[in-house]
Order: sequence, then C-alpha cells, then structure tokens
Amino acid sequence: MSTQIAIDFDAAIAARDLGMQRSVDRANKAESEWSGQALGLLMAYAARSYPKAFLIEEARAWAESVGLPPPPDARAWGAVTKRASVKHRIEKAGAGAAASSNCSLKPLWRHVAPPTTTQGDTQ
Repeated sequence: MSTQIAIDFDAAIAARDLGMQRSVDRANKAESEWSGQALGLLMAYAARSYPKAFLIEEARAWAESVGLPPPPDARAWGAVTKRASVKHRIEKAGAGAAASSNCSLKPLWRHVAPPTTTQGDTQ
C-alpha cells in the first residue's frame, strides 16, 4: 500500500501572489496606471471575442497592438487576469497551447456576459 504525500500549497500561493504584485507594481511605476489600462483592454478583448475562448497572450498582443505599452515583465498580466477573474468578468474555459510558453497548456478564458433581461422583467 502506498502513502499519498500531502502537499501544502500555502507557500507556493504566497510566492505567486508576491511575484504578481511585484511585477504589476513595477509595470505601474514604468507606465502610470498600467494595470488599469491593461484591465480595461483585457475586458474589451474578452467582450469582442465572446463567446470564443482566448489565451491571455492573445489579449496581450491585441492590447499592445492598440497602444498599451508592454510591461517590464509580462508576468504583470497575471495580476490583471486574476483581478478580472475575481471580479467575475472572465472565467476559465478550458486549456490551450500557448506559444509564449513553448506550447505548454495555459488556461483559456471567456468573457462572462452580463445577465440579459427580457421585456417585462422588473428589477
């Protein structure tokens, strides 16, 4: 009988969060309000892509093509993605191969469409 090893992810999560915060702080220092601009453009890309799922690298490339300066470290997009996900603006929608990481699987994301109301609904 084998024993399963318990893995404590607390340290890894703390290191991830610290790394994201440092990279987004650096981006905001290089470009005023970079993360706010990036979030707005991520949401615009998600909405225009709906209902198709997308990789963050696709949204990042589009954002840069419309004028967002690239951050000093592309990992700053992790904080932007997490913020959009926590705010329920985007949701995970599977996985896809990402060119930016040697075709490793990365999360696919999809815009969370606002609820629609039908005629006659009252709020």
